[in-house]
Amino acid sequence: MTGRMGESSHDAPDDGDPAPRHRPGGHTARAALRAKRIALGAVIIVAFAFIGSSAWQIIPAVFGAGFEPIAPGAPGSSERECALGIRKLLGALDRAAGEVAPADAERGGPEAALHARLSPEWDEANAVARTCERAPGGLDAWAALERMRMGEDQLVRLGQVGLGPMRVEVAAHLPPDLR
Repeated sequence: MTGRMGESSHDAPDDGDPAPRHRPGGHTARAALRAKRIALGAVIIVAFAFIGSSAWQIIPAVFGAGFEPIAPGAPGSSERECALGIRKLLGALDRAAGEVAPADAERGGPEAALHARLSPEWDEANAVARTCERAPGGLDAWAALERMRMGEDQLVRLGQVGLGPMRVEVAAHLPPDLR
């Protein structure tokens, strides 16, 4: 029996099923389709896990959440010395912020003027960095301070001022009695 011209009855689906049982290879086609769906589901699950893991790691780093301040530490401890050094360097950045005039850019460049205004405190920056390497949480505090210094450099180049949010981040790394 034929339906349309050239079409036999076993080619036409009988109940809307895309792979009827009486077709040769129908079970194989269903199994292949099911395997494809399972594989795609597994890929989607892995993709969501990767995206979730990345967001879990990146978001706190970008927004400065989830860090602990340096422990107060006893006088003379690496924690205390690191916090004191960072506070001193942060004070120099605050003092130098906005002091570099456009006229300084003509004489020796705004960056040179900023670096001159950061002296004498920043002359000891390498010693503070080494101290912070030994203190728990010190490297994070040092990194926040370096981001602020680089931000100041950029603002001086552009002739703008204002790094309030970065200053708050650096201060948050310090023990409460040194903020």
